[in-house]
Amino acid sequence: MLTVHDLCRAMDTLAPPDRAESWDNVGLLVGDRAAPIHQVLLAIDLTHPVLDEARARGCTAIVAYHPVIFSGLKRVLAGSIAYDLIRHGVAVYSPHTALDVAEGGTNDVLADAVEMTHRAPLRVTIPAEGLGLGRVGAVAPIERCALLAKVRAALAIDHLLVAGPTEGTVTRVAVGAGACGDLLDEVIASGAGLYVTGEMRHHDALRAAAAGVTVACALHSNSERRTLGVLATRLRAALPGVGVEVSTADRDPFRVLG
Repeated sequence: MLTVHDLCRAMDTLAPPDRAESWDNVGLLVGDRAAPIHQVLLAIDLTHPVLDEARARGCTAIVAYHPVIFSGLKRVLAGSIAYDLIRHGVAVYSPHTALDVAEGGTNDVLADAVEMTHRAPLRVTIPAEGLGLGRVGAVAPIERCALLAKVRAALAIDHLLVAGPTEGTVTRVAVGAGACGDLLDEVIASGAGLYVTGEMRHHDALRAAAAGVTVACALHSNSERRTLGVLATRLRAALPGVGVEVSTADRDPFRVLG
């Protein structure tokens, strides 16, 4: 019978924790490494609806991309996610930025969505291994509007927030899953004509547009969620006999009304 330890070992292989950003909190955050696992649920954000879904599915472990515990806790009280996880014996592993820099991780999956080739990190954070945040690379010549439509389809979303030009052909594209507005200098310097990310500050969007770069914001977690299906496939191979499913309750907190 496989245990939480086996899940941790599989995740540590796919997204080594020592590659995470120094400010991050990754790895096993709640749970007992010796506890058996039969079903694992994957989500971007571990909300109470996601925990309810996990319990209904009989999951004893959740891989939540965003850390459910980020800074030091002074209290663990009834009604909090941490309390309910412990009470119900559900372990939680969070990979976050370790998965962002990993080969085949969050940013590579987003790069796959635009069919990027000859890709490289936008910002190298691990020089010894050539790994880093974001991705930039070539795409077959494509009109901006067509590429934006391809992004919407790949991410299974109806809307994008777009700044900058929407016409003209691009041959070089950058991506940065999540909140990657701080990579804008690297995007502009890379010569990318279009940048797909989760969210960006107002003045950074203005700066990108002025530089002739199209920015497409999918909303934070929408830019990351596509990786869950890929991760599920890899975990099923690493954990034979364990059910691994993607949450249906997990969704971005923002929605479009009108």
